[in-house]
Amino acid sequence: MDLEEKTLNSIQLYNGIIVKLYLDDVLCPNGIKAKREIIRHPGGAAILCINDNKILLIKQFRYPYKEIIYEIPAGKLEKNEDPKNAAIREFEEETGRKSNDLKFLGKVYPTVGYTDEIIYIYLAKNYKVTETHLDKDEFIETIEVTIDEFKEMVKDGRIKDAKTICAFTYYLLNVA
Repeated sequence: MDLEEKTLNSIQLYNGIIVKLYLDDVLCPNGIKAKREIIRHPGGAAILCINDNKILLIKQFRYPYKEIIYEIPAGKLEKNEDPKNAAIREFEEETGRKSNDLKFLGKVYPTVGYTDEIIYIYLAKNYKVTETHLDKDEFIETIEVTIDEFKEMVKDGRIKDAKTICAFTYYLLNVA
């Protein structure tokens, strides 16, 4: 069975700082025409850092959820930026740690129903401590938890962030 939808028309409804919103007309495999709302996003890079059996996390208030979220450091790709370079940059900006020794673990599609965002996940090794370079509207606290504490935080719902859970899963399947 053919599952692919064909784009008939695409109209940009919003051009934001980070995202663009489109309304597309598509032709479904059964011949029915339908609408699709798509958020175009430049993508991001995320960094899992495990050192001495401890995982480096950040705590950050995330406005859409109105709560503090535990997550691995990550950031948006700049136009035409290599994801690995973005990971190196974001790791230092958010945590004050610099590593050029990154291993690609995989990529995730965080919300497949309405955005084309891709997050590239890296494992950081052999880092040195530098300084954070937070944006003026960015407030982050860095913490370290043991792998067992991390697992308990996922289990009890304190860690809900998809990229963080996926990064650890990639780590378990490819590295540990």
